[in-house]
Amino acid sequence: MTDPGAPWQAWAPLLDPPTSGGLPYAEAEQIADLYWSSEPHLCAALLWEHYAATLPPGPAVSQVQTGAQSVTYNPPMPGGDYGHAISRARWHRSFCPTLASVPLDPAPP
Repeated sequence: MTDPGAPWQAWAPLLDPPTSGGLPYAEAEQIADLYWSSEPHLCAALLWEHYAATLPPGPAVSQVQTGAQSVTYNPPMPGGDYGHAISRARWHRSFCPTLASVPLDPAPP
């Protein structure tokens, strides 16, 4: 049974249940249990990426014109529900702290 009070659900894609075809609730809850308390944006990115993996890729979009303005994407962005899910995942990942590597010191001769 879904918990309508779980805060991670506000950042998650459609969940099944209640929405048929959404990310299975049990799988989403497992991801949230592992990551939500320490890194909410990483948790949301993983939820959206997991959801995207269940969707067929849509046709790529390279240019959008509205008459008054035009936007070109290079490389082309995936379209449809898949493109939307990947876009949301990238947005959440943009808030994740970058991993810094340990400085490598050369071994003494």
